[in-house]
Amino acid sequence: MKNIAFLFSFFWVFISCKGEDFSLMKNQDPYQQLELLAQQKALYLPHPPKNYQRVTIPTRLKYYYQSVDFSKNGDELKEALAVLTITKHTHFIPYGRRHPFLEKANKDIHHPDKVLLVYTGESRSKSEVQKRNQPDGSINTEHIYPQSYIKKYGDPEQPLGDLHHLHYIDSSVNSSRGNLPFTDGKGEASRKNKGKAWYPSDEYKGDVARMLLYMFLRYNLPFHHVSTEGVGLLLKWNAQDKVSELELQRNNEIEQAQGNRNPFIDNPYLATKIFGQVEELSAENLWP
Repeated sequence: MKNIAFLFSFFWVFISCKGEDFSLMKNQDPYQQLELLAQQKALYLPHPPKNYQRVTIPTRLKYYYQSVDFSKNGDELKEALAVLTITKHTHFIPYGRRHPFLEKANKDIHHPDKVLLVYTGESRSKSEVQKRNQPDGSINTEHIYPQSYIKKYGDPEQPLGDLHHLHYIDSSVNSSRGNLPFTDGKGEASRKNKGKAWYPSDEYKGDVARMLLYMFLRYNLPFHHVSTEGVGLLLKWNAQDKVSELELQRNNEIEQAQGNRNPFIDNPYLATKIFGQVEELSAENLWP
């Protein structure tokens, strides 16, 4: 609860809903100025859908979302979900204590002694996870939102240990991605744009989009350096790649660990209601 005060300070720096209505940006905010420049160059520019679909909170999630008015769109819905996401985040896990929780979140449901790796989808033994007492393992931890940018743009203590953007990854793949921005592509995970960007694979591009949207909602971390096409690319991926079993499992396990959920996993269509859509692609509404 210690960062409730922070909650009110960052709402006014949010990007507005019409795929970022630049006329409403505050000139004194350097993050929004960077986002403005990035989006002016972006290929995928979001726009509001012609008609918004109705969303109804499912019974199993009413305990969590009952305070949110889902008839709202844009900034109003974004702020309500941000308040909820921050206030529900009651257990702050230090990055160094992540493994017991991350092993549950990334557990291979078909092989409980193994964990699933981001980008490649490989299932590998938990014994390969790098820890202080086993530093030579082949699995380490990927920050979907890179550590270097968290430290540059925000308070690093809380985001670094937030399980919603941490994943297990093959160590060589982790080195290959580094802190490269995500870009569009096709097929398996690999470097793109002459090695200057990273495609997370067809299987994981939706996962990545929903994690980065969460990081914006929870910490107001900007998009311009984690996506070559800003939020528009993330909206495209969110619509193209449906929520996976692993995402559902992670959302439930992480709620148990730290108290809050990723609303874009619970219903990808919430991103459409907040940011708009691209290329007439609207994310699946899981709460019709």
